[in-house]
Amino acid sequence: MSAPLTRSDHAAMRRVADVCGDPADVLALSVARFVAAGYMTSDVACWNAAFDGAEQLLGPAEGCRFVACVVAIIRALRAERDGDWSFMPASCCRVTGHECALVNLINRGRQRLWTDLEAAAAEITGQEAAPRLVAAVRAAVGPLDAAAQRLAPASCPSGVVLH
Repeated sequence: MSAPLTRSDHAAMRRVADVCGDPADVLALSVARFVAAGYMTSDVACWNAAFDGAEQLLGPAEGCRFVACVVAIIRALRAERDGDWSFMPASCCRVTGHECALVNLINRGRQRLWTDLEAAAAEITGQEAAPRLVAAVRAAVGPLDAAAQRLAPASCPSGVVLH
C-alpha cells in the first residue's frame, strides 16, 4: 500500500483542464474513474453513477453507448496491463500520471493516429503489444467524437461562447 498524498504532492499533480482537450475527454476520464472505483470496491453504485452522468449529458442511448466504450477500454487495460493503476475520485480536479497516459491513449485514437495508438497502448500496458486495448480505443472513437460534438459549447454568430 502506498503512502497517502501530501498537500504538496497533490498540488504538483496536473489538472483535468490541462490534460483533457474537450468535454468528451473530461467525461471519458470521469466515467473511467467511476468504472475503476467500481472494480476496486465491487460496488455497482459506481458504475450506475457513470451511466447516470453520461445519460444526463448525452441522453439515454448515446450515454449508454459512451459508457460501454469506456468500460471496454478499462476492461482491456485491466486484461493487458501488469501492475497497479492509480486514479483519482471522479470529481477530483487533479490527474494521476496513469490517467494522463489514458487520456493521451484515447486522443491518439480520436486523432486516428493508429501507429501512435499501438505504441501508446504497448507503453501503457508494459507489453510488446496490446491488441485488445487498441481495438477498444478504435471502437470508442465514433462515440467519443459524437459526444464531443454534442458537448461542444454553443456559440453565437459573433463568436462569443455562451455558457
